[in-house]
Amino acid sequence: MEKHTATDEKSIVRNREGELAAKAQREGNLAWLVSRRRSILRFALLALSALLYSSAFPPLNWGLFGWIGIIPLFFMVKDRSPLRAWIDGYVWGYVWSCTSFFFLREIEPFVPFAIAAITALFPAFWAASVPLLKRYLFVPADVQLKGTDAEEQFCRSGKKSYARECVFVLVLASWWCVLEWIRTWIGTGFPWNLLAVTQWKNVPMLQICEFTGVYGLSFLLLFFNISTALSLDVWKNVFRKGKYERPLPFYIAVMLIMVSVIYGTSSSIRLNNTQDKVKINIAVLQGNIPQCRMANDEQAKFALDEYLGLSELAVLAKPDLIIWPETAVPIPYNLAHPFGSEYRLRLGQIITKSKIPFLIGTIDFGKVYGKKMKPEDIPVYNSALLLDSESGIVDTYNKIHLVPFGEYTPWGEYYPWIKEKFGMGRSLSAGKRHTVFSLKDNVRATVNICYEDVFPEISRNCALAGANLLIIISNDAWYPNSSEPEQHLAHAVFRAVETRRPIVRSGNNNGSCVISSGGVIVESLSETYDPKTGKAIPDPLKKVKGFANFNVEVIPSAPLTFYSRYGNVFIYFCGMIC
Repeated sequence: MEKHTATDEKSIVRNREGELAAKAQREGNLAWLVSRRRSILRFALLALSALLYSSAFPPLNWGLFGWIGIIPLFFMVKDRSPLRAWIDGYVWGYVWSCTSFFFLREIEPFVPFAIAAITALFPAFWAASVPLLKRYLFVPADVQLKGTDAEEQFCRSGKKSYARECVFVLVLASWWCVLEWIRTWIGTGFPWNLLAVTQWKNVPMLQICEFTGVYGLSFLLLFFNISTALSLDVWKNVFRKGKYERPLPFYIAVMLIMVSVIYGTSSSIRLNNTQDKVKINIAVLQGNIPQCRMANDEQAKFALDEYLGLSELAVLAKPDLIIWPETAVPIPYNLAHPFGSEYRLRLGQIITKSKIPFLIGTIDFGKVYGKKMKPEDIPVYNSALLLDSESGIVDTYNKIHLVPFGEYTPWGEYYPWIKEKFGMGRSLSAGKRHTVFSLKDNVRATVNICYEDVFPEISRNCALAGANLLIIISNDAWYPNSSEPEQHLAHAVFRAVETRRPIVRSGNNNGSCVISSGGVIVESLSETYDPKTGKAIPDPLKKVKGFANFNVEVIPSAPLTFYSRYGNVFIYFCGMIC
């Protein structure tokens, strides 16, 4: 009877592994295609390309990757099955979402990873459509019926149709925009860091948004990404086969960009030369106070003292209006409490002495009628109050689009355990109307509070209500050590262009500035100096305490833009194409 030692068994295993490795290296062997190492490498490349795409957004602002950042994903999924492409797209989207929304860790460490699990679905469904469209647009039906071998042979033949290529790019660009639009309203909506936001500093390209909204620029960027990817195949054939074919979609993309730049440049010149303008002097206060979820009396007193101290200085310049940011003092202005009385008394003294109206962000209460009333029945709002020169309340704007889990808990009234586990101790009510404040002759302003300015429809509704000036009051002190303030500011630029209304922005710790109707930050509370020119450059992202007087130019009879008048017509067009 033969005996095998442990050494012999190890030797047999090594020999067997060597044989398998040798066979795997043979020409035509497909083992690599299904190996674990290849899958790991694939996921690593997907993650790397997602990181490059993330770098196009603030804080890095490498806007170039907005034009080419989708190309690696396209190449990696175009020849996959729809299911595998969906998985690849989800991995890509998850890495991009985690890094792009990583600022949410400052609320709770798990939040960016939870949000990414949802937002990654959108690039996943886009990626799944790439091989599906590629097959059904480029491979004729009679060839598909003959089976996979016939399809592969047809693809290798190099037969192309310019019309089908153009339709392919058009549908993929449209589908991307439709998915972005769905992201703005599904659930509570989260239209943060759409593809177009990568170009928030590219002023000429922004101008098309007055017709298409933010989605038009996303469309153009995606169209260029995919048409460039297809043109790379053309150039590959030039070097390999000496065969040149016109990359027609790429030519169309370049032409669209040229038209956009020419229009954007002429539009900026036209806006700067508009004569029919009135000026309003607005003082914006920035207390730079750290955020606290539930302020105690000492913290509220400190905030009140800070903003009253700044107000006493700001009134000396005799502005037409003074603006405080969102919930500048973390105690309601109309609170029936000795501290509320002190709040109203001290601010009222400054107002009546200076005869200057104030617009303040505060928590406010709604009215409840009836004999029986419980404290929980009283609606509580995140509001902006306009106080006239006698400190009387002229009108109020109550925030319409609340922050889920921050200002209210979705489904909390039906499932109390969600409120207890994930709520932040507040259940605010949503406002119903876009209040138009008359600030001066021919100056009519509406207010966006906090992240309402990332929703295009809200600013559009403000323009439709009759506003010719948009005011944003915000408090980004929730995110003291991340890129959130810059990302938030980037979205406001698009609202100015879409509506062609200037924006005055007031932040608690940064972001206080004026954005022109052309999407340019023309003034800010803080500045830096260019060492080459010696000129001051607006730097609204500095976290400083202070105030600034802005001379804001407003067009009294500003016409409605195409986007303001007709809304998301461009998205409906994209939807019909899809």
